[in-house]
Amino acid sequence: MSKGQANRWIRNMEKENSLEVVKLSQSDFVRRIEGCVQYGRPVLLENVGETIDSILEPVLTRQTYKSGNTLMMKIGDSAVEYSPQFKFYVTTKLPSPHYTPEISTKVVLINFTITPQGLEDQLLGITVETERADLEEERQKLVVQNAGFKKQIAEIEDKILKMLSEAGGDILEDEELINTLSASKVTSSEIMTALEAAERTENTINEARMLYKPYAERGSLLFFCVADLRSIEPMYQYSLGWFVNLFVAAMHDSSSSDDIAARVQVLIDFFTYSLYRNVCRSLFEKDKLLYSFLVCSKLMIWQQLISTAELKFLLSGVAGPAGANPPPKPAEWFPDRAWTEILQATLLEQFKELGKEFVLHVDDWKQIYDSADPARMKFPGVMHKKYSSFQKLTILRCLRPDKIVQEVQNLVVEEMGQKFVEPPPFDLQNCFDDSSPTSPLIFVLSPGADPNASLIQFADSVGIKLDMLSLGQGQGPIAERMIEDAVDRGSWVVLQNCHLSPSWMPALEAKVEKLSPERCHAQFRLWLTSYPSDKFPVAILQNGVKMTLQPPKGLRANMLNTYFVIEDSFFEGCSKVAQLRKLHFSLAFFHASLQERRKFGPLGFNIPYEFTESDLRICQTQVKMFLEEFEQIPWAALRYTAGETNYGGRVTDAHDRTTVNTMLELLYTPRVLDEDYKFSESGIYFAPPDGTVEDHKQFLRNLPLVEAPECFGLHENANITFATAETYSLFDSLLLLMPKGGGGGGGKSADSTLETMALEMLERLPERSDFYKFGLPWNVEDVQEKYPTLYTDSMNTVLTQELLRFNVVIDNVRSSLQQLLNAVKGIVLMSSDLERMSVSFLNGSIPSLWSSKCYPSLKPLGPFYDDFLRRLHFFQTWINNGAPCVFWLSGFYFTQSFLTGTLQNFARKHKKAIDTLSWSFQVMREAEEELDRPEDGCYIHGLFLDGAGWDPQQNHLAEQQPKILFIPMPIVLFKPCETKDIEKSSNEYTCPIYKTSARRGTLSTTGHSTNFVMDIVLPSPRDASHWILRGVACLCQLDF
Repeated sequence: MSKGQANRWIRNMEKENSLEVVKLSQSDFVRRIEGCVQYGRPVLLENVGETIDSILEPVLTRQTYKSGNTLMMKIGDSAVEYSPQFKFYVTTKLPSPHYTPEISTKVVLINFTITPQGLEDQLLGITVETERADLEEERQKLVVQNAGFKKQIAEIEDKILKMLSEAGGDILEDEELINTLSASKVTSSEIMTALEAAERTENTINEARMLYKPYAERGSLLFFCVADLRSIEPMYQYSLGWFVNLFVAAMHDSSSSDDIAARVQVLIDFFTYSLYRNVCRSLFEKDKLLYSFLVCSKLMIWQQLISTAELKFLLSGVAGPAGANPPPKPAEWFPDRAWTEILQATLLEQFKELGKEFVLHVDDWKQIYDSADPARMKFPGVMHKKYSSFQKLTILRCLRPDKIVQEVQNLVVEEMGQKFVEPPPFDLQNCFDDSSPTSPLIFVLSPGADPNASLIQFADSVGIKLDMLSLGQGQGPIAERMIEDAVDRGSWVVLQNCHLSPSWMPALEAKVEKLSPERCHAQFRLWLTSYPSDKFPVAILQNGVKMTLQPPKGLRANMLNTYFVIEDSFFEGCSKVAQLRKLHFSLAFFHASLQERRKFGPLGFNIPYEFTESDLRICQTQVKMFLEEFEQIPWAALRYTAGETNYGGRVTDAHDRTTVNTMLELLYTPRVLDEDYKFSESGIYFAPPDGTVEDHKQFLRNLPLVEAPECFGLHENANITFATAETYSLFDSLLLLMPKGGGGGGGKSADSTLETMALEMLERLPERSDFYKFGLPWNVEDVQEKYPTLYTDSMNTVLTQELLRFNVVIDNVRSSLQQLLNAVKGIVLMSSDLERMSVSFLNGSIPSLWSSKCYPSLKPLGPFYDDFLRRLHFFQTWINNGAPCVFWLSGFYFTQSFLTGTLQNFARKHKKAIDTLSWSFQVMREAEEELDRPEDGCYIHGLFLDGAGWDPQQNHLAEQQPKILFIPMPIVLFKPCETKDIEKSSNEYTCPIYKTSARRGTLSTTGHSTNFVMDIVLPSPRDASHWILRGVACLCQLDF
């Protein structure tokens, strides 16, 4: 059963039978169940997961036995007397649990999850009861009256049947029977007449009730939008009771009207915005637009302005199985991903001519693609009038995903109004007004946010005593005592960092459940703070007042925040005031830059570190201390303490540490004391002349509201990377809220789409063919006969090891595709793994069944499978024709084994110790066909340059071209050499190679990173620090 309604129903039904309520988290739950089994009392076991403790097996299966004349049951080690009056109820709070057949066959499953239609009926009843109490009262009377009439008819029929069955002989001579039949006929006729009259009255009442149906429909639709948010973030939990309270409050607080249609529209508008305001305060900034667009799209589907298939394509870029031979893209400038998604769109009826329209007007589309504001450009030909705003958004998603977030906002404004993209500012007083002594107030935190100061200030303003406790090991009993005291005294309790005490959360939930208005002082409030955690009690989240707190966004806001909490006395207490002000401004800029660089993803930092205000505060103290204690400013010590200990202590990635130290080289430098020193090339950011804190604040207020990437040392293209990632993040989150079924393109069912996709994939993965002579998976023993293990050539060993790794992937892919086909056809059970795989297929993403046993990849499903087959083709070509002249570095599963094999060949050939060797690199100007196999080392291709361009004439790094985020690298010669022979040059950049654009990896069992491959040295016309701040790296594969 689903928690909530089920629990209330059971508690009400068994209230008079001394119902025992237990949880698996309670230490004595077995003993309490044993007592109920013995004395015949009902038990309600709450909040179970998808498995049930094996000790309850005898209870579930009613495993009883007789001991003498007594019925007994063995639970664990105890044998207890079994009472036939015993009843066992089990509820779960999981939204869609999967129970194994072993459990399902032992229990009766009842689904208490509310349906849209059921909720609509409930809300309609509530609406009519509030708006037209007379109608609802009359309807309820009619329902009772009609039930009584029907009961009378049933009793008459039963009586007649009983008399007929007992009548002996000729029934026409049975005077009592004849009289009963006559009386029954008269009574039945009267009842039927009354029923007909009641039905007419009920129809009249229902017609009046139906006038309020649009409000109930809107309420039902909005509730499921809100309820779905838990799929995005476990802290986004909302109860039906909370929702209904808001629904009713809207009827009391909105303006009245005698015209019912006008009144209903007022209710719809008022409640929709009221819910938006209440939900927004509990959402993180990134999810506020998501919620608005979710409501907007659901309303558009309900109004039949768009179809579910259109929405799903907008979110995923996938409409169905791709054709075998797709037409080529119409122009070289057209991005591969854009053309693939355009072709996918043509599978939908609304866009079937889209591909042809692009080919016809390719030059016009080039102008739109190059435009700084493509959404404002007129679509060529008839397309401008042919497509709606939503459909134009869908086309733009394919062509310029970096411009989508703003257009999603514009669509919401067009459909719902400006106020639905302008979340109300955080107001602690309003949140407090919505709370009560029994409903906790919950701060959902994000890194850098601290509600303590505002909470203390608020408590002082209302004159309430505030007791604070940071939770952790052993703090639970102290917290319980604090709550007990505060309940009596009417003070406030703040329990901080609930996420750090997951084991105590069930006890907190039990404590909150016991709070009652009668027991609590009217002024008592319980405040909780927690980072997002799936261990936080759902019941508290659903019934509490949730608030999100995030630090200010943007470089300017971040630096202003630093100066708002510092006073002039900090500077005036130092003997070198002017120097301290300059250095402090540099430090504030550094702190803000560290936090704001994270929004650019891996271009900023490989790992998004949680830098905090405490890092800043300790650096502020050290800067002042070093200035006081040393005659000359110890720049190296300042850089070391900030870059290696305070901030650097959080940095775990070596390349991120290099980035942090490079930033410090530019900000903790003697040049920062010069009046004309600038922090970035634009000259906008610099330490202002000596002045007060207020002067610095005024200077900061005049800085741009939205900073350009150049202030972080990044290229302007970084904005495209950031905006595109923001779009895909928004759409990926919304995809989690889409129905799990859903059809494919052209009206196909989900099963039909899955079957087509699986068959096509299996067809492209033959078990054996003329090309794949050794089969797929490869017969490695046969391959080893052709390529035996040789001391002089480690590449043979590398080849066989790669084949063994890919064999695991091939087996996994083929077997899962066959299982999926059988499950779709109904031959085998659709397991939870296969269900997740089918959802991934319909969304165009790699199934977790594959990614768990595969090389890293961020590609969508179609490009991933194409890439997988290309890798198989690469190795089969190697088997057929011998080792290639130029190796496809990206094609290897374990890249490091190939590189080690190359070093080993050199070491054995020249009789050198392998640990004395390193690499030298040469970027080639020649094409692959112009090259012969190198004497030592290997040629490689397949790398892509991210964050920089390449100048083929000068053969060195160059700045990126606008909107060109990645470029293929020329062929590179990897040549082993002795480490002592390597000469360092200032015109070089040590560039990391990663397997995917995520860059972030973990240390695997082999001792290598799962993502980082190695560093290569590339020629550069500029200092290496320029490219370090640009976030330049080489990637083995792109995301498409």
